[in-house]
Amino acid sequence: MMQAGFGWIDFSEEHRDRVFSVVELLNAEGSVDELGIGVIRDAIAEWLFPGVSTIQTRPKYFIIIPQILLSYLKKFHNKEKLPVLKDYVHDQEKRIMHQLSKNYNYAEGQGIIGVNVARNNGELARYPTSVYWNGLRKHGIINTKLSLSEYLKHNELSTYTHGGNKNENANDEMAAFDETFGIKCPFFAAIDEHSKMDLTEEEASYLKDQFLSTNGLEKQEGNLLSQILKSPERIELMITANNFRTLAENLLKDEFLNFKTKKILAIALDFDFLIFGAHIRYNIQLHKKGGNMVEEFEKSWQQWLEEVRNLRTEIENLDFQFVFSSLATRTGPFTQKFMHEWKKGILEAEINTDYLDYLVRKQEIDKKGAKSKLTSSKGEYTEWVGLQGLQYRFTQAQRIIKDITTAYVKP
Repeated sequence: MMQAGFGWIDFSEEHRDRVFSVVELLNAEGSVDELGIGVIRDAIAEWLFPGVSTIQTRPKYFIIIPQILLSYLKKFHNKEKLPVLKDYVHDQEKRIMHQLSKNYNYAEGQGIIGVNVARNNGELARYPTSVYWNGLRKHGIINTKLSLSEYLKHNELSTYTHGGNKNENANDEMAAFDETFGIKCPFFAAIDEHSKMDLTEEEASYLKDQFLSTNGLEKQEGNLLSQILKSPERIELMITANNFRTLAENLLKDEFLNFKTKKILAIALDFDFLIFGAHIRYNIQLHKKGGNMVEEFEKSWQQWLEEVRNLRTEIENLDFQFVFSSLATRTGPFTQKFMHEWKKGILEAEINTDYLDYLVRKQEIDKKGAKSKLTSSKGEYTEWVGLQGLQYRFTQAQRIIKDITTAYVKP
């Protein structure tokens, strides 16, 4: 069977990162967002676990990247001849990829970005800096509002003369040169033949402080990542949970958990439940169109309706006005209307499934246009299609908590 792929003309790294950002959205949590609700899911996830993304691997990279920049600064202060900053950073990222891969005998599962590339002596498609840049800014590890490409250009030192004078080719932006590059991370150690992906106790202590701090780029004070790190009991719940729902349901029983954190957790659970019903109706329509059996989907629908009756109060209290005005502010008007109408429709005394199906169908067509599966499918889908069980970046946040607490003598 032939596999589909895509390509693009690689004009610049910025264009390439934009493409990968789209791919990340498509692949988030393992399924394509057929109904266009990923913007709400991602806004909730960013509130709960700020600076965490689905393509991050291990928190060690929050330490590695500042070390690279600090080593460049050290060369500058030692008056060594400097390469272009972007080239230096990428060369160091490739060196570190190869060194860490070698240290683990090129084994997968250690969270090394590019281990397969290192094994096959290939080229990195996406560098760790682009994967972790938002998190580095969000948690104040690097104090800047600049994008990665802007930051590298702004702090370019290869044409900067010692003594503070610029030569004729120097970038005018260097007039605002900050000798620390805004880096708030101390220098720990360079990656060498002994380095591992595990955090040292000092590194873990530093990261914990940064994740607990409210000093960062638009980081909510009650974010779940910080709330978990404040309590050994919550850390244990996080580490032992199998999924986001299990974690959230247990945390909602914590009488000392921040009130707003509980509010967002409840929204996350209720939204996950609500949109699951819409995906059931989506799959019923999709599989009927292809002439496939839908008995199991219909059974899931009836079970879901039973839960609607049990959770009626929670669904009624799900405040989409708050969600769209204060949380998921980038949600488009069509999606906002869809969620309002879907919630209203399932709370009716007599549920009109034809109308609910119409809402789902219209939402997919509005979001997908000519690529809508409900209009273009010819029966090729035999399994569940779409999102199921929103995790809100739980897996990546759990890895962060595990690595930090494992490094500690005392959590």
